[in-house]
Amino acid sequence: MKKPLLYSLLFLIIACNSDNVVPATNAEVIPTEEETLPEEEVEEVPVEEVLLPEEVFPAGSLNSFFSNCLISDRSSNIARKYPIQITEYDQGNNRVKTNYSNLENLLMQGSNNQSWFVTQNAEASTVVEIVNVDTTEGWIGLGNTYLGSLNTRIGATLEFFNPFINYEIINDRPLFSPYPTVASEENLHYIQPGGLIEKSDGTYILLTPVVFGPHTKRSIYYASSSNLEDWTFHDDLVLETMTIPFAKANGNMFSTGNPLRLEDGSLLVLLGVQQPNNNYTSAYMIIDEELNILQQPTEIMIPEWNGLDQNSFPLSITKFNNEYRILFHRRNPSFIDREIHEIVASNLFDALNLNQSIISSNIIHKGNTSSGYLRGKADDAAYMEFNSELYILLGGEELGSTYLTSRNREYGLVKWNGGNWDHDSRSPLLVNPVQLYKKYPEYDWAWDHLGAFVSPIIKNNTLYIFMAFGTDNPDYFISGIKVSLN
Repeated sequence: MKKPLLYSLLFLIIACNSDNVVPATNAEVIPTEEETLPEEEVEEVPVEEVLLPEEVFPAGSLNSFFSNCLISDRSSNIARKYPIQITEYDQGNNRVKTNYSNLENLLMQGSNNQSWFVTQNAEASTVVEIVNVDTTEGWIGLGNTYLGSLNTRIGATLEFFNPFINYEIINDRPLFSPYPTVASEENLHYIQPGGLIEKSDGTYILLTPVVFGPHTKRSIYYASSSNLEDWTFHDDLVLETMTIPFAKANGNMFSTGNPLRLEDGSLLVLLGVQQPNNNYTSAYMIIDEELNILQQPTEIMIPEWNGLDQNSFPLSITKFNNEYRILFHRRNPSFIDREIHEIVASNLFDALNLNQSIISSNIIHKGNTSSGYLRGKADDAAYMEFNSELYILLGGEELGSTYLTSRNREYGLVKWNGGNWDHDSRSPLLVNPVQLYKKYPEYDWAWDHLGAFVSPIIKNNTLYIFMAFGTDNPDYFISGIKVSLN
Protein backbone atom coordinates (compact mmCIF):
# COMPACT_ATOMS: atom_id res chain seq x y z
CA MET A 1 0.00 0.00 0.00
CA LYS A 2 2.90 2.40 0.75
CA LYS A 3 4.82 1.73 -2.53
CA PRO A 4 1.98 2.87 -4.88
CA LEU A 5 1.61 5.99 -2.75
CA LEU A 6 5.37 6.66 -2.94
CA TYR A 7 5.41 6.18 -6.74
CA SER A 8 2.45 8.57 -7.11
CA LEU A 9 4.20 11.23 -5.05
CA LEU A 10 7.44 10.84 -7.03
CA PHE A 11 5.57 11.20 -10.34
CA LEU A 12 3.84 14.36 -9.11
CA ILE A 13 7.21 15.96 -8.14
CA ILE A 14 8.76 15.17 -11.52
CA ALA A 15 5.76 16.50 -13.42
CA CYS A 16 5.88 19.80 -11.50
CA ASN A 17 9.65 20.29 -11.91
CA SER A 18 10.34 23.60 -13.78
CA ASP A 19 13.28 22.02 -15.62
CA ASN A 20 11.05 19.40 -17.22
CA VAL A 21 11.54 19.59 -21.00
CA VAL A 22 7.91 18.65 -21.67
CA PRO A 23 5.42 21.23 -20.34
CA ALA A 24 2.54 19.75 -18.41
CA THR A 25 0.17 22.02 -20.29
CA ASN A 26 0.27 24.61 -23.06
CA ALA A 27 -2.65 26.64 -21.80
CA GLU A 28 -0.46 29.19 -19.99
CA VAL A 29 1.99 29.86 -22.82
CA ILE A 30 -0.48 30.32 -25.70
CA PRO A 31 -2.46 33.58 -25.35
CA THR A 32 -6.14 33.50 -26.19
CA GLU A 33 -7.42 35.33 -29.27
CA GLU A 34 -8.73 38.14 -27.09
CA GLU A 35 -5.31 38.54 -25.45
CA THR A 36 -3.44 38.80 -28.75
CA LEU A 37 -5.81 41.28 -30.40
CA PRO A 38 -4.34 44.51 -28.91
CA GLU A 39 -0.82 43.29 -29.67
CA GLU A 40 -1.75 42.65 -33.32
CA GLU A 41 -3.19 46.15 -33.59
CA VAL A 42 0.08 47.68 -32.39
CA GLU A 43 2.10 45.61 -34.86
CA GLU A 44 -0.10 46.63 -37.78
CA VAL A 45 0.12 50.38 -37.24
CA PRO A 46 1.18 51.69 -40.69
CA VAL A 47 4.68 53.10 -40.94
CA GLU A 48 3.25 56.32 -42.35
CA GLU A 49 1.62 57.14 -38.99
CA VAL A 50 5.03 57.50 -37.30
CA LEU A 51 6.87 58.81 -40.34
CA LEU A 52 8.18 62.32 -39.85
CA PRO A 53 7.81 64.60 -42.89
CA GLU A 54 10.85 65.87 -44.74
CA GLU A 55 12.46 68.72 -42.84
CA VAL A 56 11.49 72.25 -43.91
CA PHE A 57 13.78 75.19 -43.23
CA PRO A 58 12.91 78.87 -42.67
CA ALA A 59 13.48 81.33 -45.49
CA GLY A 60 16.77 83.14 -45.11
CA SER A 61 18.58 80.20 -43.51
CA LEU A 62 21.49 78.75 -45.42
CA ASN A 63 19.66 75.40 -45.41
CA SER A 64 16.79 76.91 -47.40
CA PHE A 65 19.03 77.36 -50.45
CA PHE A 66 19.76 73.64 -50.65
CA SER A 67 17.47 70.88 -51.88
CA ASN A 68 17.34 67.16 -51.24
CA CYS A 69 19.65 66.01 -54.02
CA LEU A 70 20.16 62.40 -52.91
CA ILE A 71 16.77 61.15 -51.72
CA SER A 72 17.54 57.94 -49.86
CA ASP A 73 14.76 57.98 -47.29
CA ARG A 74 11.21 59.28 -46.95
CA SER A 75 12.04 61.20 -43.78
CA SER A 76 15.76 61.51 -42.97
CA ASN A 77 18.69 60.59 -45.18
CA ILE A 78 20.87 60.38 -42.09
CA ALA A 79 18.59 58.20 -39.94
CA ARG A 80 17.60 55.95 -42.88
CA LYS A 81 14.61 54.40 -41.10
CA TYR A 82 12.19 54.55 -44.02
CA PRO A 83 13.96 53.58 -47.26
CA ILE A 84 12.39 54.21 -50.64
CA GLN A 85 10.98 51.04 -52.17
CA ILE A 86 9.34 50.04 -55.42
CA THR A 87 5.62 49.36 -54.98
CA GLU A 88 4.61 48.78 -58.63
CA TYR A 89 6.43 48.11 -61.88
CA ASP A 90 4.95 48.56 -65.35
CA GLN A 91 7.33 46.74 -67.66
CA GLY A 92 5.45 47.63 -70.85
CA ASN A 93 5.76 51.36 -70.21
CA ASN A 94 9.06 51.14 -68.34
CA ARG A 95 7.87 52.96 -65.26
CA VAL A 96 7.70 52.42 -61.50
CA LYS A 97 5.79 53.58 -58.47
CA THR A 98 7.43 53.91 -55.06
CA ASN A 99 6.43 54.64 -51.47
CA TYR A 100 7.93 58.15 -51.81
CA SER A 101 5.13 60.73 -51.93
CA ASN A 102 6.98 64.05 -52.48
CA LEU A 103 7.37 63.49 -56.20
CA GLU A 104 7.32 67.21 -56.92
CA ASN A 105 10.94 67.22 -55.69
CA LEU A 106 11.86 65.23 -58.80
CA LEU A 107 10.60 67.98 -61.10
CA MET A 108 13.44 70.34 -60.17
CA GLN A 109 16.17 70.30 -62.81
CA GLY A 110 19.90 70.71 -62.29
CA SER A 111 21.75 73.99 -62.73
CA ASN A 112 22.24 73.17 -66.43
CA ASN A 113 19.00 71.19 -66.83
CA GLN A 114 20.57 67.89 -65.79
CA SER A 115 18.14 65.03 -65.21
CA TRP A 116 17.23 63.06 -62.12
CA PHE A 117 18.31 59.44 -61.92
CA VAL A 118 17.30 56.29 -60.10
CA THR A 119 20.34 54.64 -58.53
CA GLN A 120 20.77 51.38 -56.67
CA ASN A 121 23.51 49.73 -54.65
CA ALA A 122 26.91 50.87 -53.41
CA GLU A 123 28.50 53.82 -55.23
CA ALA A 124 25.56 53.95 -57.67
CA SER A 125 26.46 50.73 -59.47
CA THR A 126 23.07 50.99 -61.20
CA VAL A 127 22.09 54.27 -62.88
CA VAL A 128 18.81 54.80 -64.78
CA GLU A 129 17.59 58.17 -66.06
CA ILE A 130 14.18 59.52 -65.05
CA VAL A 131 12.40 60.96 -68.09
CA ASN A 132 9.03 62.00 -66.62
CA VAL A 133 7.17 62.14 -63.31
CA ASP A 134 3.39 61.93 -62.94
CA THR A 135 2.71 63.54 -59.58
CA THR A 136 -0.99 62.73 -59.84
CA GLU A 137 -0.83 59.01 -60.57
CA GLY A 138 2.56 58.45 -58.97
CA TRP A 139 4.29 56.91 -61.99
CA ILE A 140 7.99 57.58 -62.55
CA GLY A 141 8.96 57.11 -66.19
CA LEU A 142 12.37 55.58 -66.82
CA GLY A 143 14.71 56.17 -69.73
CA ASN A 144 18.17 54.90 -70.57
CA THR A 145 20.10 52.62 -68.25
CA TYR A 146 23.65 53.99 -68.05
CA LEU A 147 25.08 51.41 -65.70
CA GLY A 148 24.04 48.08 -64.20
CA SER A 149 20.55 46.61 -64.28
CA LEU A 150 17.62 47.97 -62.31
CA ASN A 151 16.13 45.61 -59.73
CA THR A 152 12.41 46.11 -60.32
CA ARG A 153 11.01 43.58 -57.87
CA ILE A 154 8.36 44.87 -55.47
CA GLY A 155 10.10 46.01 -52.30
CA ALA A 156 13.47 46.67 -53.94
CA THR A 157 15.12 49.82 -52.56
CA LEU A 158 16.40 52.72 -54.64
CA GLU A 159 17.59 56.30 -54.37
CA PHE A 160 16.74 59.40 -56.40
CA PHE A 161 19.81 61.40 -57.38
CA ASN A 162 20.60 64.75 -58.99
CA PRO A 163 23.63 66.50 -57.44
CA PHE A 164 23.36 69.44 -59.81
CA ILE A 165 20.21 70.86 -58.23
CA ASN A 166 22.49 72.15 -55.44
CA TYR A 167 25.60 73.31 -57.28
CA GLU A 168 27.36 73.83 -60.54
CA ILE A 169 31.02 73.14 -61.12
CA ILE A 170 32.91 76.32 -61.95
CA ASN A 171 33.70 76.27 -65.68
CA ASP A 172 32.71 72.57 -65.75
CA ARG A 173 36.34 71.56 -65.33
CA PRO A 174 39.15 71.43 -62.75
CA LEU A 175 40.17 74.79 -61.31
CA PHE A 176 43.25 75.36 -63.50
CA SER A 177 43.60 75.27 -67.27
CA PRO A 178 46.12 74.12 -68.26
CA TYR A 179 46.40 71.92 -65.19
CA PRO A 180 49.85 71.96 -63.54
CA THR A 181 51.84 68.75 -63.27
CA VAL A 182 55.07 70.11 -61.80
CA ALA A 183 55.95 72.24 -58.77
CA SER A 184 59.48 73.22 -57.75
CA GLU A 185 60.75 71.20 -60.70
CA GLU A 186 59.24 68.03 -59.25
CA ASN A 187 56.33 65.99 -60.60
CA LEU A 188 53.34 66.51 -58.34
CA HIS A 189 50.72 63.93 -57.40
CA TYR A 190 47.77 66.23 -56.74
CA ILE A 191 46.80 69.70 -55.53
CA GLN A 192 44.27 70.42 -52.80
CA PRO A 193 42.71 73.58 -51.37
CA GLY A 194 43.96 74.74 -47.99
CA GLY A 195 42.18 77.97 -47.14
CA LEU A 196 40.91 81.07 -48.94
CA ILE A 197 42.03 84.67 -48.32
CA GLU A 198 40.12 87.75 -49.49
CA LYS A 199 42.73 90.49 -49.82
CA SER A 200 42.08 94.16 -49.04
CA ASP A 201 42.30 95.00 -52.77
CA GLY A 202 39.38 92.66 -53.56
CA THR A 203 41.45 89.85 -55.09
CA TYR A 204 41.75 86.33 -53.70
CA ILE A 205 44.45 83.90 -52.66
CA LEU A 206 43.83 80.17 -52.32
CA LEU A 207 46.47 78.29 -50.35
CA THR A 208 47.13 75.03 -52.19
CA PRO A 209 48.99 72.23 -50.45
CA VAL A 210 50.67 70.08 -53.10
CA VAL A 211 51.19 66.33 -52.62
CA PHE A 212 54.29 64.68 -54.06
CA GLY A 213 54.51 60.93 -54.51
CA PRO A 214 52.14 58.59 -52.62
CA HIS A 215 51.66 61.12 -49.81
CA THR A 216 55.36 61.05 -49.02
CA LYS A 217 55.75 64.84 -49.06
CA ARG A 218 53.34 67.77 -49.00
CA SER A 219 54.16 71.50 -49.14
CA ILE A 220 52.11 74.70 -49.47
CA TYR A 221 51.89 76.73 -52.69
CA TYR A 222 49.13 79.16 -53.73
CA ALA A 223 46.77 80.29 -56.50
CA SER A 224 45.30 83.72 -57.24
CA SER A 225 42.08 85.05 -58.75
CA SER A 226 40.31 88.36 -59.27
CA ASN A 227 36.79 86.89 -59.49
CA LEU A 228 36.73 83.48 -57.70
CA GLU A 229 36.19 81.66 -61.01
CA ASP A 230 39.37 82.11 -63.06
CA TRP A 231 42.45 80.93 -61.19
CA THR A 232 46.20 80.89 -61.76
CA PHE A 233 48.45 78.43 -59.95
CA HIS A 234 51.79 79.88 -58.80
CA ASP A 235 54.81 77.64 -58.61
CA ASP A 236 56.04 79.56 -55.57
CA LEU A 237 56.72 77.65 -52.36
CA VAL A 238 55.12 79.17 -49.26
CA LEU A 239 56.09 76.56 -46.65
CA GLU A 240 57.62 73.09 -46.39
CA THR A 241 58.51 70.79 -43.50
CA MET A 242 62.25 71.42 -43.84
CA THR A 243 61.78 74.79 -42.10
CA ILE A 244 59.67 73.43 -39.20
CA PRO A 245 61.74 72.13 -36.25
CA PHE A 246 59.10 69.67 -34.97
CA ALA A 247 58.25 68.28 -38.43
CA LYS A 248 59.46 65.19 -40.25
CA ALA A 249 62.08 66.21 -42.80
CA ASN A 250 60.64 66.03 -46.34
CA GLY A 251 57.33 65.00 -44.78
CA ASN A 252 53.76 66.21 -45.00
CA MET A 253 52.40 69.52 -43.84
CA PHE A 254 49.34 71.41 -45.03
CA SER A 255 47.07 74.34 -44.25
CA THR A 256 43.42 73.78 -43.36
CA GLY A 257 40.38 76.03 -43.19
CA ASN A 258 40.20 79.67 -44.18
CA PRO A 259 42.83 81.79 -42.36
CA LEU A 260 41.44 83.91 -39.52
CA ARG A 261 42.03 87.63 -39.94
CA LEU A 262 43.41 89.12 -36.72
CA GLU A 263 42.84 92.64 -35.41
CA ASP A 264 46.09 93.95 -36.92
CA GLY A 265 45.15 92.65 -40.36
CA SER A 266 47.48 89.66 -40.31
CA LEU A 267 46.17 86.12 -40.90
CA LEU A 268 46.35 83.07 -38.65
CA VAL A 269 46.72 79.87 -40.68
CA LEU A 270 45.98 76.45 -39.17
CA LEU A 271 48.48 73.71 -40.01
CA GLY A 272 48.64 69.94 -39.84
CA VAL A 273 52.25 68.82 -39.45
CA GLN A 274 53.65 65.29 -39.80
CA GLN A 275 56.05 64.48 -36.96
CA PRO A 276 59.18 62.30 -37.11
CA ASN A 277 57.16 59.27 -35.89
CA ASN A 278 54.59 59.92 -38.68
CA ASN A 279 51.84 61.03 -36.30
CA TYR A 280 50.36 64.46 -37.03
CA THR A 281 50.27 67.38 -34.63
CA SER A 282 48.35 70.67 -34.62
CA ALA A 283 50.06 73.96 -35.35
CA TYR A 284 49.54 77.49 -36.69
CA MET A 285 51.47 80.28 -38.32
CA ILE A 286 50.78 83.98 -38.96
CA ILE A 287 51.20 85.54 -42.41
CA ASP A 288 50.35 88.78 -44.18
CA GLU A 289 48.37 89.22 -47.40
CA GLU A 290 51.52 88.85 -49.48
CA LEU A 291 52.11 85.45 -47.85
CA ASN A 292 55.13 86.64 -45.91
CA ILE A 293 55.47 84.58 -42.72
CA LEU A 294 55.26 86.88 -39.70
CA GLN A 295 55.30 84.09 -37.11
CA GLN A 296 56.88 80.75 -37.91
CA PRO A 297 54.84 77.57 -37.45
CA THR A 298 54.11 77.01 -33.77
CA GLU A 299 52.62 73.94 -32.10
CA ILE A 300 49.20 74.36 -30.53
CA MET A 301 49.85 73.67 -26.83
CA ILE A 302 46.49 72.14 -25.93
CA PRO A 303 47.55 68.70 -24.57
CA GLU A 304 44.89 66.68 -26.40
CA TRP A 305 46.11 68.12 -29.73
CA ASN A 306 49.84 68.27 -29.15
CA GLY A 307 52.75 65.86 -28.93
CA LEU A 308 54.26 62.74 -30.48
CA ASP A 309 51.87 60.33 -28.76
CA GLN A 310 48.70 61.72 -30.32
CA ASN A 311 47.67 61.96 -33.96
CA SER A 312 45.53 64.91 -34.99
CA PHE A 313 45.35 68.21 -36.81
CA PRO A 314 43.07 71.29 -36.88
CA LEU A 315 40.40 71.78 -39.55
CA SER A 316 38.82 75.22 -39.23
CA ILE A 317 38.78 78.34 -37.06
CA THR A 318 36.34 81.23 -36.66
CA LYS A 319 35.30 83.99 -34.29
CA PHE A 320 31.58 84.03 -33.55
CA ASN A 321 29.75 85.99 -30.83
CA ASN A 322 33.10 87.07 -29.35
CA GLU A 323 34.24 83.47 -28.90
CA TYR A 324 36.88 81.58 -30.84
CA ARG A 325 35.95 78.18 -32.19
CA ILE A 326 38.38 75.60 -33.57
CA LEU A 327 37.58 72.24 -35.13
CA PHE A 328 40.08 69.38 -34.80
CA HIS A 329 40.33 65.99 -36.48
CA ARG A 330 41.32 63.02 -34.32
CA ARG A 331 43.06 60.43 -36.49
CA ASN A 332 42.91 56.67 -35.95
CA PRO A 333 44.11 53.73 -38.07
CA SER A 334 40.52 52.53 -38.06
CA PHE A 335 38.44 54.91 -40.18
CA ILE A 336 35.29 54.27 -38.13
CA ASP A 337 37.04 55.51 -34.97
CA ARG A 338 38.03 58.92 -36.34
CA GLU A 339 36.44 61.99 -34.75
CA ILE A 340 35.88 65.73 -35.11
CA HIS A 341 36.06 67.84 -31.95
CA GLU A 342 35.30 71.50 -31.26
CA ILE A 343 37.10 73.72 -28.77
CA VAL A 344 35.61 77.09 -27.76
CA ALA A 345 37.84 79.72 -26.10
CA SER A 346 37.48 83.29 -24.91
CA ASN A 347 41.10 84.28 -25.64
CA LEU A 348 42.65 82.85 -28.78
CA PHE A 349 46.36 82.95 -27.96
CA ASP A 350 45.85 81.98 -24.31
CA ALA A 351 44.18 78.86 -25.66
CA LEU A 352 46.68 78.10 -28.43
CA ASN A 353 49.85 78.81 -26.47
CA LEU A 354 48.95 78.22 -22.81
CA ASN A 355 45.95 75.87 -22.78
CA GLN A 356 43.98 78.56 -20.97
CA SER A 357 40.69 80.45 -21.49
CA ILE A 358 39.02 77.32 -22.90
CA ILE A 359 35.26 77.42 -22.38
CA SER A 360 34.33 73.98 -23.73
CA SER A 361 35.63 70.96 -25.63
CA ASN A 362 33.20 68.55 -27.29
CA ILE A 363 33.01 65.80 -29.89
CA ILE A 364 30.71 66.86 -32.72
CA HIS A 365 31.21 63.92 -35.09
CA LYS A 366 32.12 60.38 -34.15
CA GLY A 367 32.01 57.90 -37.01
CA ASN A 368 31.24 54.76 -35.04
CA THR A 369 28.16 56.27 -33.35
CA SER A 370 26.79 57.97 -36.46
CA SER A 371 24.44 56.84 -39.20
CA GLY A 372 23.92 57.61 -42.87
CA TYR A 373 26.75 59.27 -44.73
CA LEU A 374 28.41 60.12 -41.40
CA ARG A 375 29.05 56.51 -40.41
CA GLY A 376 32.70 56.32 -41.37
CA LYS A 377 35.79 58.47 -41.55
CA ALA A 378 35.20 61.87 -39.91
CA ASP A 379 37.96 64.02 -41.37
CA ASP A 380 36.79 67.36 -42.78
CA ALA A 381 34.73 70.32 -41.60
CA ALA A 382 34.64 74.07 -42.26
CA TYR A 383 32.84 76.90 -40.51
CA MET A 384 30.60 79.29 -42.47
CA GLU A 385 28.66 82.32 -41.27
CA PHE A 386 25.49 83.42 -43.07
CA ASN A 387 22.89 86.00 -41.94
CA SER A 388 24.50 86.09 -38.48
CA GLU A 389 24.08 82.31 -38.07
CA LEU A 390 26.94 79.82 -37.77
CA TYR A 391 27.13 76.66 -39.86
CA ILE A 392 29.56 73.81 -40.48
CA LEU A 393 30.05 72.15 -43.83
CA LEU A 394 30.68 68.62 -42.56
CA GLY A 395 32.30 65.82 -44.54
CA GLY A 396 31.91 62.13 -43.86
CA GLU A 397 33.40 59.19 -45.76
CA GLU A 398 30.92 56.38 -45.24
CA LEU A 399 32.06 52.81 -44.76
CA GLY A 400 30.85 50.19 -47.22
CA SER A 401 27.05 50.06 -47.48
CA THR A 402 24.31 49.47 -50.05
CA TYR A 403 23.87 53.23 -50.61
CA LEU A 404 25.34 55.58 -53.22
CA THR A 405 27.46 57.19 -50.49
CA SER A 406 29.23 53.90 -49.75
CA ARG A 407 32.99 54.53 -49.52
CA ASN A 408 32.42 58.11 -50.66
CA ARG A 409 33.18 61.36 -48.84
CA GLU A 410 30.27 63.78 -49.19
CA TYR A 411 29.24 66.96 -47.35
CA GLY A 412 26.22 67.95 -45.32
CA LEU A 413 25.18 71.04 -43.42
CA VAL A 414 25.09 71.54 -39.64
CA LYS A 415 23.71 74.64 -37.89
CA TRP A 416 24.53 76.03 -34.45
CA ASN A 417 21.28 76.54 -32.52
CA GLY A 418 22.88 78.26 -29.52
CA GLY A 419 23.40 75.07 -27.53
CA ASN A 420 23.88 72.23 -30.00
CA TRP A 421 24.80 71.50 -33.58
CA ASP A 422 21.76 70.46 -35.64
CA HIS A 423 22.23 68.30 -38.74
CA ASP A 424 20.23 69.00 -41.87
CA SER A 425 18.45 65.64 -42.17
CA ARG A 426 18.60 65.82 -45.98
CA SER A 427 22.39 65.57 -45.84
CA PRO A 428 24.56 64.93 -47.70
CA LEU A 429 23.76 67.99 -49.78
CA LEU A 430 26.98 68.13 -51.79
CA VAL A 431 27.59 64.84 -53.57
CA ASN A 432 30.00 64.05 -56.39
CA PRO A 433 28.38 63.05 -59.71
CA VAL A 434 29.61 59.43 -59.39
CA GLN A 435 28.71 57.51 -62.56
CA LEU A 436 26.66 60.29 -64.17
CA TYR A 437 29.55 61.02 -66.54
CA LYS A 438 28.14 58.15 -68.60
CA LYS A 439 25.31 60.57 -69.43
CA TYR A 440 27.36 63.78 -69.08
CA PRO A 441 30.92 62.98 -70.27
CA GLU A 442 32.17 66.46 -69.33
CA TYR A 443 32.31 65.16 -65.74
CA ASP A 444 34.43 62.08 -66.41
CA TRP A 445 37.13 63.57 -64.15
CA ALA A 446 34.80 64.06 -61.16
CA TRP A 447 33.30 60.64 -60.52
CA ASP A 448 35.04 59.69 -57.27
CA HIS A 449 34.43 61.12 -53.80
CA LEU A 450 34.93 64.72 -52.74
CA GLY A 451 38.09 65.48 -50.84
CA ALA A 452 40.78 67.82 -49.57
CA PHE A 453 39.91 70.55 -47.05
CA VAL A 454 36.91 72.55 -48.21
CA SER A 455 37.44 76.31 -48.40
CA PRO A 456 34.12 78.22 -48.60
CA ILE A 457 33.36 81.92 -49.11
CA ILE A 458 30.08 83.80 -49.68
CA LYS A 459 30.25 86.64 -52.19
CA ASN A 460 27.68 88.24 -54.52
CA ASN A 461 24.81 86.06 -53.29
CA THR A 462 26.80 82.96 -54.14
CA LEU A 463 28.43 80.36 -51.93
CA TYR A 464 31.75 79.36 -53.50
CA ILE A 465 33.31 76.16 -52.19
CA PHE A 466 36.77 75.05 -53.22
CA MET A 467 37.42 71.33 -52.84
CA ALA A 468 38.69 68.44 -54.93
CA PHE A 469 36.90 65.79 -56.95
CA GLY A 470 38.43 62.36 -56.82
CA THR A 471 39.44 60.28 -59.79
CA ASP A 472 41.87 57.46 -60.44
CA ASN A 473 44.79 59.39 -61.88
CA PRO A 474 45.65 61.61 -60.12
CA ASP A 475 43.79 60.96 -56.85
CA TYR A 476 42.11 64.37 -56.98
CA PHE A 477 41.59 67.43 -59.17
CA ILE A 478 41.28 70.70 -57.26
CA SER A 479 37.97 72.30 -58.26
CA GLY A 480 35.40 74.89 -57.35
CA ILE A 481 31.63 74.70 -57.09
CA LYS A 482 29.08 77.43 -56.55
CA VAL A 483 25.67 77.48 -54.88
CA SER A 484 23.22 80.26 -55.72
CA LEU A 485 21.85 82.11 -52.68
CA ASN A 486 19.17 83.99 -54.63
